[in-house]
Amino acid sequence: MNKRITDRFAQFVPTELSFDESLLSRSERKVLSKIIEASRFLDQIFLRQVSPHSPEWLARLEASSRAEDRELLHYFRIMYGPWDRLDQNRPFMGDQEKPLGAGFYPPDLTRDEFEDWVRLHPEEEQAFTSYYTVIKRDGDRLVAVPYSEAYGEFLEPAAKLLEEAAEISENASLARFLRSRAEAFRTNQYFQSDVDWVDIKDSVIDVTIGPYEVYEDRLLGYKAAFEAFVGIKDPRESERLERLIEYLPELEANLPGAGEYVPMEKGTSSPISVVSQAFCAGEGNSGVKAAAFILPNDEQVRQVKGSKKVMLKNVMEAKFRTGTVPTARRILAEEQQSLLDFDTVFNIVLMHELAHGMGPGFVTRPDGSQTTASLALKEQYPTLEEAKADLAGMCSFFYLIDKGVLSDVQKTCVSYAVTLLRSIRFGIDEAHGRSALLQINWLLERAGLVQDRSLGRFLVDHERTQEGIRELARRVLLLQGEGSYSEAREFLDTYGVLTPPLEEALARMADLPVDIEPVFPIESMMLEW
Repeated sequence: MNKRITDRFAQFVPTELSFDESLLSRSERKVLSKIIEASRFLDQIFLRQVSPHSPEWLARLEASSRAEDRELLHYFRIMYGPWDRLDQNRPFMGDQEKPLGAGFYPPDLTRDEFEDWVRLHPEEEQAFTSYYTVIKRDGDRLVAVPYSEAYGEFLEPAAKLLEEAAEISENASLARFLRSRAEAFRTNQYFQSDVDWVDIKDSVIDVTIGPYEVYEDRLLGYKAAFEAFVGIKDPRESERLERLIEYLPELEANLPGAGEYVPMEKGTSSPISVVSQAFCAGEGNSGVKAAAFILPNDEQVRQVKGSKKVMLKNVMEAKFRTGTVPTARRILAEEQQSLLDFDTVFNIVLMHELAHGMGPGFVTRPDGSQTTASLALKEQYPTLEEAKADLAGMCSFFYLIDKGVLSDVQKTCVSYAVTLLRSIRFGIDEAHGRSALLQINWLLERAGLVQDRSLGRFLVDHERTQEGIRELARRVLLLQGEGSYSEAREFLDTYGVLTPPLEEALARMADLPVDIEPVFPIESMMLEW
């Protein structure tokens, strides 16, 4: 891929993410302003998590008056670094390769060296595999440095702003979370604040702030990146979706292979928030933007408490309009294009997020000890987890169609296929993109998807697609339940690859927008507040 820098940032459509300002009281506006100020510090942390050199590269571009550097700066800010997340993390500025471990480990550290160190120092395993430590060299030793120490210069002012927001807030549960998250920033102990986040109730302000996703760690998939999502909740829409929660036990019990693995133990809390995103920062604002998420990822929190699902509806609407519809027009059989609609895509994303909380959580090692699926599968886990969420979510969708809760199998299968074909543009070595490769190749092999090579368009066979989804869902769930790193790697190396039909599809979509570039009106609103 040898794109001009202007062509690269043209892949992202500048999109204003508006919300209903009238929903906020005067005090809530002050709370929101404090939270956004705190979120900006997480941008600084994430830059360093991508690479310790990111701040100096960014400063050099910001100081330059050259037109070429201004364009590079634009794309650097979208990518949070000089590597193109849509192009297998190849550099678009300079020629330095991106370390697999980003800024979480010494750049020359290998997976074998890390694992040998942990094997020889078992007393350090917990610290080394923690979500919340940076691995550094100290002479001939490796050491695990807590985030609270490594990023203290940014976490301390962020913590103070969260505490100031808590003092203003009139919502007790939101204030409790803000205080406990501030404490976590200082102590590196996140369990209680994750519990408090799930427990937030009756707050129009929806805030997610802290270290969460492990996608940036391509070496081992252990280290959590800092991010923030700040939104305004739609209580009515959230309440409507929460009615689906009562079906969760049925959905999980009816997954393919449900009796062949040990399901994760989890708490009963499973709230859903539908929000209009007002601001985001850090990992959540890098490259392709999240449209929804389920957190926390810590299996211990999910086991004790549960998880929360957040649907960023204005982001989803923008993505559908600028990316999904043009994709369908370009590569879907004409006779099936009318089957694509936003409500079905929205429900597919919702079922994906619900399915993240299903399936195996802990696996048993050969020596009889237990570990999490994520630790056992290492850097293969994020791709398998995204595939599991897609596939288990679709199986759950089909189950709810059979129950009469949701409707239209054909629309569902077509919308699912289009979202997968669009996702391969997000980067084929990124978890979501590689997961899409896995699923499409599987369905092509089983004729759930059929490509007309002369037209470059795909036709969806909804019956074979359902069969293929159920078969693949069972395979992925069992891979997670067994926790075999070698089997998972072999499977993904077989199916999670760019095949000729998909190379042709990518070429056919090359001039279409990939994603949105958020514009946040709240930043100018805050000046008036």
